[in-house]
Amino acid sequence: LCIDCDVGLRNLDIALAMADEAAVPFTAVMDGDCTLDDAVIHPELPRLSLLTAPVTRQAEELDPAAFHRLLEEARSRFDWCLIDAPAGIGRGYRNAVCAADAAILVTVPETVSLRDAERVKGLLEREGVAKPSFALNRATWRNGAKDAPVSFARCEEVLQLPLLGVVPEDPRVGALAAAGKLAISEETRAGAAFLRIARRLAGESVPVEYPRKPGFFQRLFFRE
Repeated sequence: LCIDCDVGLRNLDIALAMADEAAVPFTAVMDGDCTLDDAVIHPELPRLSLLTAPVTRQAEELDPAAFHRLLEEARSRFDWCLIDAPAGIGRGYRNAVCAADAAILVTVPETVSLRDAERVKGLLEREGVAKPSFALNRATWRNGAKDAPVSFARCEEVLQLPLLGVVPEDPRVGALAAAGKLAISEETRAGAAFLRIARRLAGESVPVEYPRKPGFFQRLFFRE
């Protein structure tokens, strides 16, 4: 089960290629208007369900206790419950972490984002989320250089967390989302990274793959 907690600015349905499906906000389950059985099932992946974020309410209006009860029920019904937390450390963030067993910090290898991730790491530890890890998004081979402003090694040094995966910069992700397709539905670099991350979450030992410097032929025809 995926839950979009970005109240008022939902977009997880687009990333999951479910924008054309009927939307069931998680607040409808909290309010008793729907049940978890009404969560929208992915048209191609029958074991994947989605609850979207409401667009007519603010994060400050939500009852944390009711949201906690929703997550507890989801815990008993689904193998995994992935909560897409909004950016920042406001009420939406606090709602998302209220019943979390673990957290994945998603950051890009840039100075500002790395500082924000370090701040959120401290807040997660204060909230009692004991098993945070992190993933690097939109990475390029240039981040692997020793003289890069923020290298892969620097990210690991600053965060001091297990690295769950590195997702390379891949323009096809946006194009596929616009076409209503998942990044894993075709052979894409980002999609392959997503699948490796999923395998690690499931307990498999999978090596982290970093973006490689393209060869001359690739530089000619696949500019980054």
